[in-house]
Amino acid sequence: MKFIKKSALVATLVAAANANAQSTDPGVGTNPKAQGATEDVTPNTGPNGSEDWLNTGITSDGWNPPYMALDDLYHISLDDFYNGIGSSCSQYDQYFQSAASKYSVDPVILAVIAMQESSCNADAGGPTPGLMQVSCDNYPNGECTDSIQDNVDAGTKYLKSQIDSTGGNAIEAFGSYNGWFTANSGLNDNKGLTEDYPCSSEGQSNGVPQNLDYLHQVLNGWLMGLDVYGDDNWIGTYKCDQSCSDGSKC
Repeated sequence: MKFIKKSALVATLVAAANANAQSTDPGVGTNPKAQGATEDVTPNTGPNGSEDWLNTGITSDGWNPPYMALDDLYHISLDDFYNGIGSSCSQYDQYFQSAASKYSVDPVILAVIAMQESSCNADAGGPTPGLMQVSCDNYPNGECTDSIQDNVDAGTKYLKSQIDSTGGNAIEAFGSYNGWFTANSGLNDNKGLTEDYPCSSEGQSNGVPQNLDYLHQVLNGWLMGLDVYGDDNWIGTYKCDQSCSDGSKC
């Protein structure tokens, strides 16, 4: 048997772990307002903070989102997004620009939401159709239309309403966009969204279970120009099967 000195063994294990780890540096730096932030995006952290920080409370008494304003978020430029993973979104730029101007939201944020929600497919169906995948209540007169601009305006209006209602907290607003709810909001024995809730009987009765990697995927994935649905699907640690068929809590 070949023996390796302890120091050499540790170095070997560290090297192996680093070789197997997937990370990338999007070149935007580290957000000083985000806890656990790193320049590299890894399965559990990135420039806009660690997943544990973004998901504060999920593993205990319910989601208690930390605060970060929309203008505080680090992200790549709109041109870089369009020239990279968001190429399918560029055809809708006029709609993003119009809504961005109307609601004072950076257009790259809107393009990213469209990418995450529908892969920038204006023909995406379902009960919340189109690019932005929001309910018809947010459309003019509270009724869905075939207008792409109405759809983008509806999604932007909803996002802005959530930002305003949370005192400017973009993290809570993004979570709300995906159906997350905070502690003391009534659901889940008033605990709010927790790690075990999505696949509990109550969680499943409230529709498609929430993806607990959502915030990390959006803030440290899509906003960094990474393809969370493709080559960069390693981003996130919960890996919840949203059908709840794999036996996991989420």
